[in-house]
Amino acid sequence: MAKKEIVVNGRTKRLLASDDQHLILEFGDEAITPGGRTKKLFKGKGELCSRFSETIFSYLDSYNIPNHYVERAALSGLKVRRLQVLPLSVMVRNVATADLVERFEVEEGANLDYPVIEHYFKRSGGQLILVNDSHCQAFSLASLEEMRAIRRMASKVNAILRSFFDRRGVILIDFRLEFGKAGANLMIADEFSPDTCRLWDRRTRKKYDFDCLKSGLAGAEATYKEILERILN
Repeated sequence: MAKKEIVVNGRTKRLLASDDQHLILEFGDEAITPGGRTKKLFKGKGELCSRFSETIFSYLDSYNIPNHYVERAALSGLKVRRLQVLPLSVMVRNVATADLVERFEVEEGANLDYPVIEHYFKRSGGQLILVNDSHCQAFSLASLEEMRAIRRMASKVNAILRSFFDRRGVILIDFRLEFGKAGANLMIADEFSPDTCRLWDRRTRKKYDFDCLKSGLAGAEATYKEILERILN
């Protein structure tokens, strides 16, 4: 079998050529540590994250939320639609944590009265810059109509997935979405996995996401496997 051309080679996953309308999103076993380094986490992490993303995207499909997922391509790969990806990362926050705690001087774990949706410009090298609608229009990152559509879609995804995780005894703390366009159609791109969201056990507050790396690599494999099992049941 001919080796597929690498279209985008990222730090934890890559996009491979498939056909004119599709790509293969291949997940690696790497993670970005709290210190910003890329480190191989454990063998099979890529498969776990791809299965997690497949489950969430399929569930969103059932609610008519457009996303780039088509079908499974391999153990750690998904066949996805080719999109013109917007240079934005969209954060949806339900509970105060991370930099939100520092910026607004609130306690970690405080419930927010209303979900916070933030937009970040993705600079080359992975740096994220907080932006608003004016920035997006001034620098042609996205149109005002696209920004409104992104907020509507992000809010709907949040409502759907908060309920999904709550039924499994898990709190959806926050998550990151990326968006792309197929022609004029806007849809969710990238992944939805423990690498891109924060999930806490409702009773114990155990963290089922990349924040577990703050206490070291030990136990990460068990943590990722446990949360995957919970969403599959």
